[in-house]
Amino acid sequence: MGYSQVMKEPMIHVIFRACDVVNAVNANPRPFDLDKTTLVKISFQSLLDSLQHIPHTIQVLGDKLSPGLRSFFLSKNIELIEGDFGNDESIRQSLLLGARYGDDDWVYFCEDDYVHVPHAMTYLYNFLKDPSSFMDHAQRLYTWSSFINLKNKELVIHPTDYPDRYSGKYRRFSLILHSDDCHWRQITDTTFTFLIQGKTLKQRLPFLLRCAKGANDRLLSRKLYGRFNFFGKVLALSPIPGLATHMHRDTMTPLVDWKSIVEELKNQISS
Repeated sequence: MGYSQVMKEPMIHVIFRACDVVNAVNANPRPFDLDKTTLVKISFQSLLDSLQHIPHTIQVLGDKLSPGLRSFFLSKNIELIEGDFGNDESIRQSLLLGARYGDDDWVYFCEDDYVHVPHAMTYLYNFLKDPSSFMDHAQRLYTWSSFINLKNKELVIHPTDYPDRYSGKYRRFSLILHSDDCHWRQITDTTFTFLIQGKTLKQRLPFLLRCAKGANDRLLSRKLYGRFNFFGKVLALSPIPGLATHMHRDTMTPLVDWKSIVEELKNQISS
């Protein structure tokens, strides 16, 4: 079953996973010499700013938070859930929290090292009001191995535009769509930062919980997202230009002045 055909007033439930004890799960350094606590703060602030005027709820799942970061979140008047989780259990708990919401709602699972442009959630929200309307020109599409009716496909949205998608072995033949605000590219891999509809989340929950073990986003991507064959899989999309960036030096979303955005956010959280 696909997403709702028309959803004029979508509700977005944000679950933000935060941990400033661990700087990064890989060796890729952070840009602009950011320490982890500051990075978490500006990531959350950028998301919070972009949610203005968007129907939403927001929860922070805090894992071993430092006192300073805990105080920062409490000052934002949001729901803070704290624990000593570890990365795998944090992912699992976020999925279980998200599965409580309605079938027609959307859940945005967001990790603590993604910075958003100010209009990020506005573009996403405008798309989610009626996603099928942007699929009309691709309603009947044959790929090499299957027929796709895009108007009925389940969707996952990953808000970044990774630079390796433009080079070398990582380039893919992709479906390209557009909404009123931007273009959208079919993708075949994401991290655990993604937007998904409630009904899809509930249907896929056992598999997603299995992917939480070892934070296995490779399994997630290989089994969940369609490329040429869409039987039993979902359509994953990423905006062009990206609406967020993963804050590692080698994965920054291109065509956005992230340095200026980061500097403005740093000034904002320090004022």
